[in-house]
Amino acid sequence: MKFVEDKAPIVLVVLSGLLFVPLVFIGGLVWGLNLGGNGKLAADTLSAWVGAIATVAIAILTFILARETWYLRLAQIRQIDELKIEAMRPSLEFYILSAQASIHMMNAHIQNNGKGIARNVSFKFYGSSGDVLSSQERAVVEKFQSLNMLKNGLTSLGASKERKSFVFSFLDLINKNGDALFGVKIRASIEFEDAEGRKYASESIVDFSEFKGVSEVGGGDPLYNLYKETEKIVKVLESVQAGMSSKRLNINVYSSADREEEQKALEDRLRELREKKENS
Repeated sequence: MKFVEDKAPIVLVVLSGLLFVPLVFIGGLVWGLNLGGNGKLAADTLSAWVGAIATVAIAILTFILARETWYLRLAQIRQIDELKIEAMRPSLEFYILSAQASIHMMNAHIQNNGKGIARNVSFKFYGSSGDVLSSQERAVVEKFQSLNMLKNGLTSLGASKERKSFVFSFLDLINKNGDALFGVKIRASIEFEDAEGRKYASESIVDFSEFKGVSEVGGGDPLYNLYKETEKIVKVLESVQAGMSSKRLNINVYSSADREEEQKALEDRLRELREKKENS
């Protein structure tokens, strides 16, 4: 694209030169007539003038068309380059979110919402006053930087990919810093490159006031609870199979005869109710 734009002045100079060729021809024609002392226009001379003027008009129109075509080509090339860059542009976001195990367990998430891979990702954390951190802000930043992926960055992160890790317990930070923790606002500055080395930067805000008063109902994430209960069942079955458990499984076994007897008893009960209703 830069090569094409650099050639644009040369193309305009060439087109301008072609435009001046008929003008030079007309000037030479006039000079020749004056030099010969014949100021009258003969039929051949008049025809030459008309042809020259037509040539100049065509040259001007050709120059305008060529110039517009060239600018249109530059615009198309520029648009293609922008689409190419957009197709590989990464977009990174940093945030914290409760883990499935408990609402107080916080995971740090690094997510690439762009269309291309992000390389050489680095993070810098600032407080509400810039580089000067309060004690509560310093405690949070230290928790973030305890993760190597946030302290030393990432080599690469694919498109639509995510990295996450447990970073701290909200209850522990509250116990150490009190309710002042809800006034903490951390600014995460993220720098990264695309696959061709173009540099980008983004910024994410972690505002702890958004977590004040947050609660949940239902005993936590259903899938996680199901996993824990299934894990308990598997452990009991394994211990029973090994014969090393004092626990017993209460299992009711029904045969087809038992089901027929149960069905017959139900029908007798219904018949008695109908007869009782009719007699009353």
